[in-house]
Amino acid sequence: MSKDVKAGHYFNKHESTNPFIRMVVNKYRKTLQRLIVGLPISSALEVGSGEGYILYYIREVRPDILLIGSDISEEMVRLAQNRHCGIIWCVAEAENLPFLDDSFDLVIACEVLEHVLDPNIVLKQLRRVSKKFCIISVPEEPLWRILNMLRGKYLRDFGNTPGHIHHWSADGISRLVKDYFDSIEVVKSVPWVFLRAIKN
Repeated sequence: MSKDVKAGHYFNKHESTNPFIRMVVNKYRKTLQRLIVGLPISSALEVGSGEGYILYYIREVRPDILLIGSDISEEMVRLAQNRHCGIIWCVAEAENLPFLDDSFDLVIACEVLEHVLDPNIVLKQLRRVSKKFCIISVPEEPLWRILNMLRGKYLRDFGNTPGHIHHWSADGISRLVKDYFDSIEVVKSVPWVFLRAIKN
């Protein structure tokens, strides 16, 4: 993610005390874990790991695998290092990952593609460093913006979260990812869309 793009969370849903948000995030967590728990993998890289919540959720169900988190923000990497032991963290741009081809059994990019200038460049990188599997999630549009407006947020921008420069329906993100992976499975966890993509 290039440094002129706003990154990170404007609202930390993972630590919200709002009962509805906690319920939605718990569903998100369980969906992610269900997509990963049975995969034949020994290593996973998360691109755009932020504060490290996604890898923490993965470690809950797959403590047996090597976990590496990367983010463009040095501050976020430091936060993740302080919060989560037993995971390797590094600073890296999604458009230029410093890893060899086929380095990881699983590559993860949750809520990354909506922030980057050119999602195609990032998808090429995700495919390149993945041996087999890739899990991607994005906010489902226009539902995401509608829900923001219903809670009175970002009204001047019609509910668009600051930093979101791309917007996809489930069909739209599926079409994009199919250009880079051989097969995909689409799973909704309202208001997000998950894709489990496979590289043959």
